[in-house]
Amino acid sequence: MFIYGKPSDEERERDYDSFEVMGRRMDVFSFSTPGYPFNATSLGHYWTNEKELKDQQVITRLRPYFCLVSYGFNDNQFLKHRGLFPITEVGQQNINEYIDRGDDFARGDLSAESELRERMLSSDKKDEWVAQLFTNKASQLLKPVIESARRGNSQAIEMISVLTHSLASSLEKITKENLSEVREVASRRLYWPVLHTPHSQLKTDQQDSYIANLKIGSKLPVGVDRARWKEDPMSMLVLELIIFVDDYRSDNNRRLTGDPVVDVPVGSELREVLKDLPSLNKETARSHWWPVIKNIFAFSYPDPILVDQFRDLVEHRQDSPAMFKSAFNKVLKEKLISLSI
Repeated sequence: MFIYGKPSDEERERDYDSFEVMGRRMDVFSFSTPGYPFNATSLGHYWTNEKELKDQQVITRLRPYFCLVSYGFNDNQFLKHRGLFPITEVGQQNINEYIDRGDDFARGDLSAESELRERMLSSDKKDEWVAQLFTNKASQLLKPVIESARRGNSQAIEMISVLTHSLASSLEKITKENLSEVREVASRRLYWPVLHTPHSQLKTDQQDSYIANLKIGSKLPVGVDRARWKEDPMSMLVLELIIFVDDYRSDNNRRLTGDPVVDVPVGSELREVLKDLPSLNKETARSHWWPVIKNIFAFSYPDPILVDQFRDLVEHRQDSPAMFKSAFNKVLKEKLISLSI
């Protein structure tokens, strides 16, 4: 769902549903991607518009045409995918080339491959973005192989395992030569690809000499090595909310390509008010984070009692929307505090 253009302030005040964060008015255009407020992907919820609706269950409607829908399945892959969408830094002088070469690669035109390879292997940091082009093309070429493997093609399965083994081995070697750079990437991940072995001594050596030095997840908003949470729906919901807010707080959700169709803007109104939000701990969870999370969640889910998945997450004896909302918010807040460091 792409939104072209932005309405005037007067139109936004008149025609668009709104909420407040730290005393400032927000609406769907306050988010980094217009039209995409918070949605619980772990519960199969996604934003769309009325024209794109099919048979999905509509959870929330926001004026004038935004719909939060349910696809009817749970998906906790957001944890495994955390940090897998890097910020592509493209200098202003390279934006047009980045877009043009990307289009060429996508169409199968690799005439510039040799030149770009040489530039990528040079020491000039202004061409680091070329690695993204090569990776995107490799992913495109691998899609049919992966699909074939999922359908049981034994040769495709073998080749995927060989490639994965090779990449994981290369990553380990890269780490030994560039520990600080790799550690910066690993610090924003909850998962890290490694070669696993059942051999106890080899596994211990790998843990001590490789994995322990990466500091995986050390820059995530929750203490992953100390957090007491299970992969239950409420924990996943609150973790998504924490990550959603932290991405705005730390500006982790921007991409720079220069393409107005696919770019996420560098700034947003929500980013402006959340950039000074303190880091999450049990004290700030109560004083600073909860008021923000409560309002962001309520904008997407104004009537939680209407969401069947939510009714299973709290104990309630009445079907009063107000009483259920109060009980649900109480559980949300308690879980937020429990997940804090």
